[in-house]
Amino acid sequence: MGNDVPKNSAAEAIITEEERLFGQVQARIALGDEPNDGPMVAASDIDKDLLSLRDQISEARAEDLAPLVEQMTRLAALRGRLGGSRTLPADINSPYFAHMRLREGGARGKSRDVLVGKRGFIDRASNVQIVDWRNAPVSRIYYRYEEGDDYEEEIAGRRVEGVVEARRNLSIAVGKLRRIGAPQGTFIKDARGNWVQAVGQLAPVLHGGQGKAARPVAVAGRGGKLGVHHGPNVRADKALPEIAALIDREQFDLISQPESGVVVIQGGAGSGKTTVALHRVAYLNFADGRRFKAQNMLFVVPSAALSRYVAGVLPALGVHGVPVVTYASWARSTRLRLLPDSPSRYNDDPPEVVSRIKKHPAMLRVLAALAARQAREVEADLRAVAGGADAVGAEWARLDGRALVPRIQATLSWVRRSELPAPVRVALEGVLRRWRVRADDVLTDWAELFTDPVALAEGFEAQKDVSVRDLERTMAWVKKQITPPAPVAIDEDEQVVEGADRRPVGDPAGRDGDGYGVPHDGGDGDDGPHGKMDDEDDPILIRLVQLKRGGLVLPDGEELSWNHVAVDEAQDRSALEVKVLVEAVKVPEGAPPDQRSVTIAGDTAQRLVFDNNFTGWEDLLEQTGQPALVRPLKLSYRSTAEVMLLAREILGPELAPAEPLAARHGEPVELHEFGDIGEAVAFLGDALRNLMAREPTASCAVLARHPEQADAYYDGLRRAEVPALRRVRRDEFTFAAGVDVTETTNVKGLEFDYVVMVDVNASSYPDAAWSRHLLHIGVTRAAHQLWMVSTAEPSTLVPAALRDGGRMGVGVEDVAGDAAATDAADAASGR
Repeated sequence: MGNDVPKNSAAEAIITEEERLFGQVQARIALGDEPNDGPMVAASDIDKDLLSLRDQISEARAEDLAPLVEQMTRLAALRGRLGGSRTLPADINSPYFAHMRLREGGARGKSRDVLVGKRGFIDRASNVQIVDWRNAPVSRIYYRYEEGDDYEEEIAGRRVEGVVEARRNLSIAVGKLRRIGAPQGTFIKDARGNWVQAVGQLAPVLHGGQGKAARPVAVAGRGGKLGVHHGPNVRADKALPEIAALIDREQFDLISQPESGVVVIQGGAGSGKTTVALHRVAYLNFADGRRFKAQNMLFVVPSAALSRYVAGVLPALGVHGVPVVTYASWARSTRLRLLPDSPSRYNDDPPEVVSRIKKHPAMLRVLAALAARQAREVEADLRAVAGGADAVGAEWARLDGRALVPRIQATLSWVRRSELPAPVRVALEGVLRRWRVRADDVLTDWAELFTDPVALAEGFEAQKDVSVRDLERTMAWVKKQITPPAPVAIDEDEQVVEGADRRPVGDPAGRDGDGYGVPHDGGDGDDGPHGKMDDEDDPILIRLVQLKRGGLVLPDGEELSWNHVAVDEAQDRSALEVKVLVEAVKVPEGAPPDQRSVTIAGDTAQRLVFDNNFTGWEDLLEQTGQPALVRPLKLSYRSTAEVMLLAREILGPELAPAEPLAARHGEPVELHEFGDIGEAVAFLGDALRNLMAREPTASCAVLARHPEQADAYYDGLRRAEVPALRRVRRDEFTFAAGVDVTETTNVKGLEFDYVVMVDVNASSYPDAAWSRHLLHIGVTRAAHQLWMVSTAEPSTLVPAALRDGGRMGVGVEDVAGDAAATDAADAASGR
């Protein structure tokens, strides 16, 4: 709510001063640049009116100021449109975003008004001094000192000292002064043009969360027990500790499912799906420690940051030694162990169409067809050599249930023991030994498959989303992969021969592109895709090993397998990737294959990968051939009802899952609109410095869509001297208290007390499915309070309620009201 500003009060004096100054600046900017810095001459009736209004504004009483400024705004806008060739010295719609009044020297020193904006402009004759926030030395005073502070800085090679008499941040949009932020209060111009002072929740302050996002810390000796509350603690360390106290009845039912079979945990943001998956691993270890030894289980996460984030949970539950790995690292290391002679280098950025084809669900059938085709070829060769010896065909058919390599080996053993005529037996042994080598040559299978237009066309014939051109592009790329790098030319002195472009002669990086817009260097600038693998090749090769060898069998005969595998954020994995992990799990002795013990956790609303053809859990399970129990988690523990309401609005009715419940209320979501990044940084600098001063153990994430945006905000906030500020790239999170500036794509699966999403502009978050998912992921990282910041036209994904009023809340009826939700909310907030 807001209160009227009292007459003749200090608040009215501040508003009057800022409106007067704004009017003077508007008049000067509207008059435009003068050639040769000559004296200002009124060249038109509008110019005369502007100068007259400027003089009236400088002398007007407070009650007469508002209409004069409004008239000035209209004339300034008109003058800006009719200015002809005369350029404006600053942006007339948003010329500055901060105001300082500095008194240099002692108490008798002279005061001057300094405005901070996105473009510098100084006309001392008109008492207008706007400095660029990015590089003007005097702007450092605004970012480093508060109102009333003594300052000391080196400016233009000399030491300057003084006092900051006033320090205010302002919002000027579409040529109108709309908000004034000062230590004395925040003043907002309402829709009727009246100034009110913000009070209570209208005052834009980050607050209300210190310690509330912290989960209970495990007490020594109490680990390994589910559902035990260990008491609240305030932590500076923001890594995820043991959180068994938050397990509710529904979650425990999922955790304690029978040890065999696939369990799919579909949970919205903050619903505890990762927690349930981790506790299920601990439960299985507790219930059957023989079968589910820690080293015989595997927990797969999408990023190294999330791996470190959850690493402390299982030890806190008394389970030590469970490998927590990213899928990429597991697949790479596994492929190199299975195929030690395969390439160890990777392409940084293969073409999108190639990645999509290699991840396509149809690839499962293509690989199975390859193995089946080779089995038929082996049988044909055996029958051709055996002639009328039907026993050979009968033995081959009897071994039909085995994978190709062990099937060949078993047939070879049978032939050696058989009573077949010696010439036939010798010939059969030759065929089988030759096929044993060829069947195990998985790299050749991969190379031949992706350069065989007939096999690929047959495999993708029914796929409407794959064209012949897509397959041709994929084959062209793989042909480059399997071509060795061209040797570099060496002269008689054994020196590298360089061409006119300074590249080594013979270096493939100097060749042209591949004809469809793909750089020949594969994104890494050295020798292109030659002799390298794509990340998407790892599961293909691993799957071929499973099909050919009957499992993840190493060259020395040892088999890699696990008794339980948990896959987190599985919606971003392809069907092939999930299939490889599922079939790496041992089948219990005497049980059917569908009794492997697997936990799959994910959220269809939190997708970051869109080239994996994920269309839902039912389709994924059908593609991998695994029946499963799918259970939803609807209650959100992390984020407030306000945040979850916004998250659903962003997704829209087509993408949003079933209606979730939020465990607790929180602060309304806020949208802050600014004209420029400099104005936004100034505003956020104040808010974040105050936040960290009040709540030093709080964690805050400033999330940008692009790295360049994150760099710009980090540089500005560093200049503003925000404490505990970190620029996080990819997986570099420390999980310590402070402010992390990073990209939205880096925070999936993580949580922060506070989240500020910056540049939520139409250009950064267009109306597209991928954009909705990405924005949803960003907003749902907030445990207690969410701000959104736009520096241009806000994204159309931001609800109209936020764009119109800047704040969005919910009623009490929107929050889960049952006892379980209330208890969980109390536990989450440390009560």
